[in-house]
Amino acid sequence: MFVKVGDSIIEPPHFLDRFDSGPYTLGPYTYLQPTINYYLGSFARPSMAVKRGMSAWALFDPLWADHNKCLSNEGPLECEFRLSKPSVAFIRIGSNDGSDPATFGKMMRKVLDYCIEQGVIPIIGTKADRFQDPDGGRNRVLRQLAAEYSLPLWDFDLVAQTIPNNGLETDNVHLNIYWLHDYSLSGATYRGHGAHSITALIALDQVWKTLGD
Repeated sequence: MFVKVGDSIIEPPHFLDRFDSGPYTLGPYTYLQPTINYYLGSFARPSMAVKRGMSAWALFDPLWADHNKCLSNEGPLECEFRLSKPSVAFIRIGSNDGSDPATFGKMMRKVLDYCIEQGVIPIIGTKADRFQDPDGGRNRVLRQLAAEYSLPLWDFDLVAQTIPNNGLETDNVHLNIYWLHDYSLSGATYRGHGAHSITALIALDQVWKTLGD
């Protein structure tokens, strides 16, 4: 099982969900099918730790948790890990964390430390937007922490820079949609969510293969 941890960028149904429900065409990425098969059931599973406006600090705040499914003292991250017992977590957060990279870094350390304490491997994802972050300071924090903790880095920001308008909608925050999920078409990776999902799947594939080794 893997889980998703983050904000509206990875809300259903655009981030990875289709790899559970279909249809999709992997095209040149057919080598990723065994990874899809292995983690089947994780891709479209609702996460207690994904919510519009979510920030690193809110992941531990019980006020942000689903009170129908979480315990009274649980934040969204703790609740999700208790319910799903994952081995891997996509950490895709940062757009709602203000303009102070130091504070963001402090909270991200808390997130990463909690993941490690729970035996969960965090895959750290960078973001394509520059919302309240014109110089990309939060992405630098994420890269530094991935290096310091020796954790997998899914550097989507670098990929997004090869896409028109960084794969963003006109609000310059959210990714534009690629509903077709047909990666045999050349334009599939030139849409924000198209590139987002396939690069996340590549990152998951690498982690799974490393765990297998």
